[in-house]
Amino acid sequence: MSSKRVSADKTTIVVIAVAVLLVAAYWAAIALSQDFYAVQAPPGSTFSSEDEGAQVFRTYLRELDVDVETLQHFDDLPDGGTIIAAASEPYEKPPTNAEIHRLRDWIEAGGRLVLVGPLAEEITRGSLGGSNANGADSARLEPLIPSVYVQGVERIKVGPDRVLVADTAWVAHFRDTDGQVLVSRTFGNGEVVWLSSVYPLSNIGIGEEDNARFVTLLAAIDGGTVYFDEYHHGFVRGGGIWERLGSNGRAAALLGIIALAVLLMASSRRLASPIPEPVADTARTGAYIGSLAALYQKAGARAEAIETHEDALRVALVRRYGSVEASRSPGATEALARSKAARTAQDISEDTFMTVVRDLARARQEVEGRDG
Repeated sequence: MSSKRVSADKTTIVVIAVAVLLVAAYWAAIALSQDFYAVQAPPGSTFSSEDEGAQVFRTYLRELDVDVETLQHFDDLPDGGTIIAAASEPYEKPPTNAEIHRLRDWIEAGGRLVLVGPLAEEITRGSLGGSNANGADSARLEPLIPSVYVQGVERIKVGPDRVLVADTAWVAHFRDTDGQVLVSRTFGNGEVVWLSSVYPLSNIGIGEEDNARFVTLLAAIDGGTVYFDEYHHGFVRGGGIWERLGSNGRAAALLGIIALAVLLMASSRRLASPIPEPVADTARTGAYIGSLAALYQKAGARAEAIETHEDALRVALVRRYGSVEASRSPGATEALARSKAARTAQDISEDTFMTVVRDLARARQEVEGRDG
């Protein structure tokens, strides 16, 4: 039984090794990112220390002994409590239909959702919200009606974002001529509150007017745990690398895989199926050819002896390269050309015969790897 030889192009091996190293490096970066890797968090994120971030607000709640957690997975929502979803820019990880239905069921069962910012309603995909509008650059507003959200709050400062809700299920607590600023409604056994502007809870705005007290009432009025939605900002805990990549990262990974496949195809020796090894005729083995050439030489049949040595070199070329035409051995090609010219001559001198035979034998040794 003949054994199959498995050979790999040097370039292919290098590319595969580089790909493995890149995957290992990426895995290490993911593993270390939770503790050592800082990213640019979006507005409304409690991981952001920029003006529009909410890092100060989270710290402020903890100083008030409020139980605060960051929600970094969305497979199983917490039992009760308040989820705060703040966004003034599109979510890094847009909510799926399954996540939206899961959140609606959670609210109906008694959960409390606080939407903050004009694009926070993406987490409900408009099913519990309204439309957005813009007002002045900033505004100072007083409460419209007494409620649990305005206890001790005389005035708040907000940014230009407003909401427009027409459903009578919503109750407006703050508004001006440009639209509503704070609205709330019940939904099943739970509640939804929508603050149109991120500014009151932002790092730069929480110290204005009565904003600190106002946003604290919004977040912790029921005394339960407050969960800041960081999952849809792209801060994912658990899951695999594919889950953590997000839509942009997955697109980049697919492009990288396609580019790697194209590179491997471009650097390979051939795109067709492997060339099978030629079946060696038992009557044309190296030993047989050598003895036949010796007989021809003794008989003075120099042309036949040269042709026999040529056959031996061709067999070696086919075994290594698949065909004589595919040969990458310049010495073998030149030796065959010289021997053909000598063989077809009218008279072959002793010196010419010996020179041609030596060249053919040397070329054969090089092709077979026996030149060293």
